[in-house]
Amino acid sequence: MPTVGAADFISSGSTSGIAIAMVIYFVAMILIGIYGYTRTQTMDDFMVGGRSLPPLVAALSAGAADMSGWLMMGLPGALYLTGLVESWIAIGLLIGSWCAWKWVAPRLRSYSQIAGDSITVPSFMSARLKDDKYIIQLVAGIIILFFFTIYVASGMVS
Repeated sequence: MPTVGAADFISSGSTSGIAIAMVIYFVAMILIGIYGYTRTQTMDDFMVGGRSLPPLVAALSAGAADMSGWLMMGLPGALYLTGLVESWIAIGLLIGSWCAWKWVAPRLRSYSQIAGDSITVPSFMSARLKDDKYIIQLVAGIIILFFFTIYVASGMVS
């Protein structure tokens, strides 16, 4: 009995089903984008949801933004390569994330409003430390640009 592979499945006429699914997906994404665009009036709305997101939604959004290719590819790869001895990574990640959301996030949210309604950590630090020359923001921007370039490159590789 001959086996049927993925290439046979795609070439057997199911491409129209795939095309329809892709069109539905793209239309849904465009509609979500238009909906978000009409609700966004200020930079605060865009960056932090107008500060009106429930804590759980904000936490899930931040977690999803943080957990990228390294969590989907790097962590399982490390566990597969070296075994459960690398499970300390997942345990440390879980404990660290919980501690950050338990103690750091609530204080950072309330202080960021007091510190000039800051929407980024560098702008918060500049306002909190009264840096009128924006040196903290400049140095943080350079550091972020450098390391995010490497981070994005590693995400492309994963």
